[in-house]
Amino acid sequence: MCRGRRIAVLLWLWMVPGIVFAQEPTDDLRVATKVVKPFAFRDAEGEWTGISIDLWKEIARERGWAYEWVEAPNTNAVIDLVADGEVHVGIAAITMRPDRAERVDFSNSMFKSGLGIATSMVSPSPFAMLSVLASRQFLGAIGALAGLLLLVGFFVWVFERKGNSEQFEADARRGLWSGMWWSAVTMTTVGYGDKAPRTLGGRIVGLIWMYTSILIISSFTAVIASSLTTSRLAARVEGESDLYDVRVGAKTGESPVEILAARGIRAVPFESIEEGLGALAAGKIEAFVHDQPVLRFEILGNPDWTEVLTVLPQPIREEEYGIAVRPTLDKRNRLREEINNTMLGIKISGRMNEIEDHYLGR
Repeated sequence: MCRGRRIAVLLWLWMVPGIVFAQEPTDDLRVATKVVKPFAFRDAEGEWTGISIDLWKEIARERGWAYEWVEAPNTNAVIDLVADGEVHVGIAAITMRPDRAERVDFSNSMFKSGLGIATSMVSPSPFAMLSVLASRQFLGAIGALAGLLLLVGFFVWVFERKGNSEQFEADARRGLWSGMWWSAVTMTTVGYGDKAPRTLGGRIVGLIWMYTSILIISSFTAVIASSLTTSRLAARVEGESDLYDVRVGAKTGESPVEILAARGIRAVPFESIEEGLGALAAGKIEAFVHDQPVLRFEILGNPDWTEVLTVLPQPIREEEYGIAVRPTLDKRNRLREEINNTMLGIKISGRMNEIEDHYLGR
């Protein structure tokens, strides 16, 4: 009877290989991935490259593992391959989620990301430019500058009102106006020459003001330029709340579609990220949702998009990528433990930072 039970267990294990994996890999590992720049894609020679690919190459080199790549069309397909036991590992830009963790074992986090919103930039109307000139920031800068001109004008008038009364009148109202006029033309380097300090005190004030004006003009110019540049192009969508009122796109078969649907946002499906961003640039949609680093990489790699598309800094939600590992009956998944230990060493050594910098810049 005991022998019959052992045979039955062996037959059952043989029929469900998808949930059993040897503690030590004896054959070449099969690694599933999908094209998702900059994490996994093919170079000009057709070889796999990217952040995730280079990380796996480092792990395999450290462990002495041989492996072969298996390409999948999307993330869900990668999860299916791992869960069904057709591959040992899945790596790309796989968001770790509870529903996926029920089917596969995940490694520790390999990359922190976020679900981002790409949107198009629109030129403001002339009225928008006028609103910038009437903004609190601009008016505040003008007010601070006027107060400073009056203060410097007051000091030069105090020194000049007796020894140079023909240019800086003794009368307070007229004298202060003359002092303010002098400080303004001195700051702007116009220098009409109609008023100039003659006393020692007045000239010291003038000398100090000349050098100080260089810094003030630079700062004031920066404030104006910042206000005008910020308003020159405005994002059509400014946050997640705007997605309910515009046409939103997402890559079919990926988690953003499911996330948006759960929030009551219907997304137009696109077969690829490039197709979705192309539709965004063409004005067919107003927003495209996908992982932030992927969106930035795609936009920066296309000169036609860099001037018209942007990725909002605030993500819809933060996410972490992991390596999907085929589950085992044993609570200890030896393959996952070896991946985690090796990946930790790669991060501590700084090699992971070097990989990320190579594809994303510092």
